[in-house]
Amino acid sequence: MAEQYIDKESLQFVRENLWSISKAKGITLEDIQDRTGFSYSQVYRIIRGSNNISVSGLIAVCKALEIQPSEVFTFALEIPKHLPLRRDRK
Repeated sequence: MAEQYIDKESLQFVRENLWSISKAKGITLEDIQDRTGFSYSQVYRIIRGSNNISVSGLIAVCKALEIQPSEVFTFALEIPKHLPLRRDRK
């Protein structure tokens, strides 16, 4: 079985944004725990951890922070040059 793909650099940007927003709003990890129903360790792993984040978990934290998910994705990715689409290959 192939190892799970994890984009650690992008996850770090997401986590830094979540942490910055929570600090700016004065919303603690415990508050997020209360608002999501997640355990403290789950909240910590999403906001401060290093493993992959589920989309559902991220959405729950965004709701707890009273923000739209787009507010977390305020960084630009380097987009690689890809092969042509299969339909365009001759």
